Amino acid sequence: MPIQPIRMPAAVDAGVTGPRAASDVDFSKKIGDAVQSVSNAEGRADAIATDLATGGSTNVHELMLATTKASLQMDLMVQVRNRAVEAYQEIMRMPL
Repeated sequence: MPIQPIRMPAAVDAGVTGPRAASDVDFSKKIGDAVQSVSNAEGRADAIATDLATGGSTNVHELMLATTKASLQMDLMVQVRNRAVEAYQEIMRMPL
């Protein structure tokens, strides 16, 4: 059984350096997308709750799933924010 060689990403092969060499992912865009996703999940849960309260065809379990999903997404976003703040504070404590 032959051993397969390790393949390096194209950015490393080309000798590209700098903070965006590994990927061209924009961190602020990812955070914005996450905030929008949480907002959409909360809006969906609110719409389902309204539909259930007004006698619509929504079931209680659909409401529970939507509210739990929105809650978990919010908890995750808060934890990411906390880690980012901790990282910033740690960087600010570094001596120059």
